[in-house]
Amino acid sequence: MVRLGVITGLAAEADILLEFPSERAPRVEIAGASGARAEAAATRLLAGGCEAILSFGVAGGLDPALAPGTVVIADSIVAADGRRWPTDARWRDAVRRALAGAVPLAAGAIAGSDAPLLTAAAKMDLAGRTGTVAVDMESHGVARAAALSGAPFLAIRAVADGASRAIPPWVMDAILPDGGLAPEKIARALLPKPWQVWGLIGLARDNACALGALRRVALRLGPGLGLAG
Repeated sequence: MVRLGVITGLAAEADILLEFPSERAPRVEIAGASGARAEAAATRLLAGGCEAILSFGVAGGLDPALAPGTVVIADSIVAADGRRWPTDARWRDAVRRALAGAVPLAAGAIAGSDAPLLTAAAKMDLAGRTGTVAVDMESHGVARAAALSGAPFLAIRAVADGASRAIPPWVMDAILPDGGLAPEKIARALLPKPWQVWGLIGLARDNACALGALRRVALRLGPGLGLAG
């Protein structure tokens, strides 16, 4: 079996993969919403014996047609400077076949961003400039590391915040480098503007939908996550 390394942004995403038996589970590292940390983590995994690398987690939707919970199997990753890294076609096609009918699926390019896209206007602008259907903050770092090593690479990302969903800046501030959340930062932000809790509830609902889709992906694909041994 090919040794697989997986990079997630959040601890909640990594927890899904840690449900596999330890002797069969992929090696997982958490990058905490950072392309630079994702690249460093992927480089460590590849140097430590992993033969393929996967970016796995939630994403922001750029295509208005993608509802929360839609799983995007990326055909390429597009960086802010325009560089484009294709994903492994054989792996990608195997995943699409395996997931057909299990979760809502979409194909297309994913944009990598070092800064969160907090407004619908920012998402629309990025989609128009790059032709991408979703955006995350780790996949471009993982793709760079894979390209340097020549290892097979894929990104599987479930839409959490849709194209029309705005995100308060303090939500991103609450994400820690280890992929956890700092609830005290959220509480401090809500204290002077308690009505914002309704938006937070909507975000939490959509994020739960995305995590549920990722859990179904993992259960359907198994510990190899679609990678042929």
